[in-house]
Amino acid sequence: MQDRMKEYRDVLLFLFMSLFWAINYPLVKVAVVYQNEFYVIFFRIFFALIFSLILFPSSIKIGKSLKLHLKLFTISMLNIVGFMEFWFIGEMTESASISSIIIYSYPVIIVILSMFFLKEKIKALNLSGIFFGLLGIVLIFWEQIEIHSISGLIFLFLSALSWSFGTIIYKKYLNDLEPLKVNTMQFVYSLPVTFIIAILSGPFFPSRFNIYFLGITLYMGILGTTIAYFIYLYLYRKYSVSSISAFLFLVPTFTVIISILFLNESLSFLSMIGLAFIMFGIYLSQRK
Repeated sequence: MQDRMKEYRDVLLFLFMSLFWAINYPLVKVAVVYQNEFYVIFFRIFFALIFSLILFPSSIKIGKSLKLHLKLFTISMLNIVGFMEFWFIGEMTESASISSIIIYSYPVIIVILSMFFLKEKIKALNLSGIFFGLLGIVLIFWEQIEIHSISGLIFLFLSALSWSFGTIIYKKYLNDLEPLKVNTMQFVYSLPVTFIIAILSGPFFPSRFNIYFLGITLYMGILGTTIAYFIYLYLYRKYSVSSISAFLFLVPTFTVIISILFLNESLSFLSMIGLAFIMFGIYLSQRK
């Protein structure tokens, strides 16, 4: 009974994580009205780090092992810098629909990598669930697919690869370190890099740093990054990669629902089938 309650709690955590990440996406569309995408990333990580240090001050105490810090630096470059920066560069030329399809191929990539690097045995139901989830994403965005440049597609794929390898490295080499410490150190190492990229990307407009931009980046930094990333690290530390990867398709699912509720976007019949496929995929992946 107790184990069952813990499973329900973890499912609830995954739902919250997916929702927090899903809300990020429409907020980014508003934030870039005031500053470019790379300043949005910088302030997102800045507020994530500040919140982490205030709420969990001991999370920065991890010792002086050079090997450990190199591992933490590596996943910060993959999970934050590579993932976010490549994604935004790719979306400069590509539509949101093709971006979502390529980015959310990472549950498939993670599972494949886990077979080789983590020696995980993938169950047929887990693999089927992930297949249905990805197919659902394709159906949701099928009617809006536009491809403008190969370079944009490459950057989007690099983003998906970056996140996937970051997850595998965390699972293989940092699984014994407390997720809170891994989370905070990701922000410590990625903040100066995102700052340099932002500066190189173009001018910062102080007059546009208003309450709207501040509120959006505060949300993205606190709930959309600090809390969401911690839940992600906590769950991937606890469960096998293949058993929970299908749940990641909830992020674009929630994004679609939020767009319908708050942005007055319509839901096509094909999108409804896609959402059903995602739910069926998650159900399959949890069958024992």
